[in-house]
Amino acid sequence: MKITLRQIAVFESVARTGSVAGAAEEIGLSPSAASMSLKDFETHLGVRLFARSGRRLLLSDQGRPMLEMARRVLVQVADMEALSLPEEVRGRLRIGAVASVADHVLPRLCATFMRRHPGVRMELRVQPSQDVMEGVRNMAFDIGFVGSPVNSSYLDAQPWRRDALAVCAAPEHPLVGRGEMPLAALADEAWVLEKTQSSERIFFTVEVLKSLNSLNIVLEADSVEAIKRAVRDGAGLACLSRMAVEDEVARGELALLDIPELRFTRIVSLISRRDTPLPAAARAFHAFASQLAEA
Repeated sequence: MKITLRQIAVFESVARTGSVAGAAEEIGLSPSAASMSLKDFETHLGVRLFARSGRRLLLSDQGRPMLEMARRVLVQVADMEALSLPEEVRGRLRIGAVASVADHVLPRLCATFMRRHPGVRMELRVQPSQDVMEGVRNMAFDIGFVGSPVNSSYLDAQPWRRDALAVCAAPEHPLVGRGEMPLAALADEAWVLEKTQSSERIFFTVEVLKSLNSLNIVLEADSVEAIKRAVRDGAGLACLSRMAVEDEVARGELALLDIPELRFTRIVSLISRRDTPLPAAARAFHAFASQLAEA
C-alpha cells in the first residue's frame, strides 16, 4: 500500500478541524470513507497520529512533525495543478479578515483580482483578529487581514492600511456639530457596541475605562451593519472602525463626533505563514494587495 493524496488531505483536515466528521464535510467524503482513509494512513506509517480528548482528536507526539510535511505536500500539489495552464493564475484562495476589511475593502479588491485571474476561486471568511491569525497559522486560511498586533513566530506580517476609531451618531443627535468634546461629556449617553471579541470594542473599552467608570450599553451585536442601522435610527452612539462608516458619513447617514481621547489609529496587517510556501493564487493575491498598501 502507498500513501495517497487523499490520506494526506484527510490527515491535515482532521488535524485542523479536530474531527473526522469535520474533515469529511470539508473534503467532500462520507465520514466512513474519511475514517478509513485516516486508518489506512496510520497503518501504513505504523503510528497513532491522534489522541482523543472529549469529542476532539488532538495530534499525538508522532503526528505533530508529520503535519507540517503534509501541508507542504498539499501546497506543492496545488501549485502543480495550477501549472496546467502556465499563463494563468488558477486555484482556490482562502482569506480570513476582520469585519472592517472584509465588509468594506476586500469586496472591491477581490472583484478586481478575479477579473484579472478568472481561474481563481475565492473564499472570504469574517472573523476576529485572533481567529484570523490562528486560521492562517493552522492553514485554514492562506492569508489574512488583522487589526491587532501580530506577535507570532509562525506568521509574517506587513503593515497594509491605517484605520481609526470613529465615534458616530445619527445626524440629528444633539451632540453633532459641537466640535471637540471630552469623553466625560458622553458619560450619560446610550451606546450600541460590537461584541467584546472585536478589536475595535477592545480598544474602545480600554480607552473609555481611563475616563469613565461605566457605560450605558443599550445594544450589543455581532453585525456592524446592524449597529450602524440602530445608530441611524437613534438608538445611541457607536464606536466602530473608520473604514466601516466612511460610506455612511459621506452620504450624510451618520455623523462623527470629535473625542480627543479616542483619536486612536491602528495598523491593519496583511499576514501569511512564515515557514510554508503560499499556493500560486495566494502568492498572486498577496502581491496584488501589497501593491495597494497604504500603511
